[in-house]
Amino acid sequence: DLATIIFTSGTTGKPKGVMLSHGNFITQLDEVCERIYLHPGDRGLMVLPVWHAFQRAVEYVVLNQGATICYSKPVGPVLLADLKTLNPQVLPAVPRVFEAVYDGIYRNMRKTGGFVLRLFNFFVTVALFHSKLDRVLFDRTTRYGMDKRWLQWPAFVLPWLIFYPIKLLGGAIVFRKIRKMLGTGFRAGVAGGGALPPVVDKFFWAVGIKLVEGYGLTETAPIISVRPIDRPVLGNVGSAVRGISARVVDPLTRKPLKRGKKGVLEIKGGTVMKGYYKQPELTAKAIDENGWFDTGDLARLTANNEIVLRGRMKDTIVQTGGENIEPLPIEMKMQESRFIQTAVVLGQDQRYLAALVVPEQAEVEAFCKESNLPYKKYSDMVKSAEVLHLIETEVATRVNSKNGFKMYERINKIALLEKPFEVGVELSAKQEIMRFRINEIYSGEIKKLFK
Repeated sequence: DLATIIFTSGTTGKPKGVMLSHGNFITQLDEVCERIYLHPGDRGLMVLPVWHAFQRAVEYVVLNQGATICYSKPVGPVLLADLKTLNPQVLPAVPRVFEAVYDGIYRNMRKTGGFVLRLFNFFVTVALFHSKLDRVLFDRTTRYGMDKRWLQWPAFVLPWLIFYPIKLLGGAIVFRKIRKMLGTGFRAGVAGGGALPPVVDKFFWAVGIKLVEGYGLTETAPIISVRPIDRPVLGNVGSAVRGISARVVDPLTRKPLKRGKKGVLEIKGGTVMKGYYKQPELTAKAIDENGWFDTGDLARLTANNEIVLRGRMKDTIVQTGGENIEPLPIEMKMQESRFIQTAVVLGQDQRYLAALVVPEQAEVEAFCKESNLPYKKYSDMVKSAEVLHLIETEVATRVNSKNGFKMYERINKIALLEKPFEVGVELSAKQEIMRFRINEIYSGEIKKLFK
């Protein structure tokens, strides 16, 4: 029976009502409670909005195991105080919360400076290195083929043994204080609602704080997979839980691909929604006749059927803070400027938005001439600080709160591209931007924007 309708964001049109049944939620509880285990009397500390699909699911996970739900806020001082007072075993949150803890630790260390900072950096470096060796030796690293770790044992065992006492010393002197911030009974953090930055993931692993990453969508109630607390594997979001099948298909032919090949992730099973409320056409597009739901995410399957996410086919941008942003309205507003031919908004799994901009060549050339700028070639104009400032100003005057945009929808950084987009390269036959191709072609420029 229908349990709830949770609406997706509807920036570009009508929001879609996701119809979730009691069975959708119950299917998750079978194995998720084994991977994120609690006991009667344990506490789960909640910081997500109560209407969020991830929040709904983790509340059921806590209640299903006879544990206690505690509520806090994703605000540094409040959360840290509640962690100390309530001493929870589990903290489910969006990646931005854990990223804020990571940033706060490093910020405090930099303020302290001197010998303490050098000591901290030394122990972190050793811990990161030892953790990497540990994952390889004990098969906790994502792999796509045969298990060949036995070939690496001779080379890795000795350094593992040498650096282990140093890591223990770092744990006693430095990392113990970090772990104490989370309480004495802390078992694990659970990151969901966005991708966990690898640098944060590896840091928590190194300092001895378990942090597992999960994956899902509102349409899947929402949990598809999550790393088990007892045996997490770095580099993936775990295998699909019991009651769910996952496969990767070719985006054009929709034929299943072999393990390790990148394609579109499809899900089938008890967590897949009943459909979109009063939108049968959209439901038919999302779920095929055999019950496979198109997640719109690019992924690979490992040798152990774990899911490794590799970007999104869908346009919706999900930031590390859990914000869902539709890029099209922002791009359309930017392109109202006479100086902007094409704009592509970026920010998937990032803290802020950035954009690639193809300027309108004729207008830029006219601006340089009117401003008496010394540039003769258009390539030099695009690289100039004056033109970059012009475009940044044009964007800032359009994408702001006065025009109905939220704070997190503002563009923080811009990169100018000299060459216009072409059909078959960046554009489809319908002249629509192929975002996954943009990420591949301009990976260098994008990396600089989020450096």
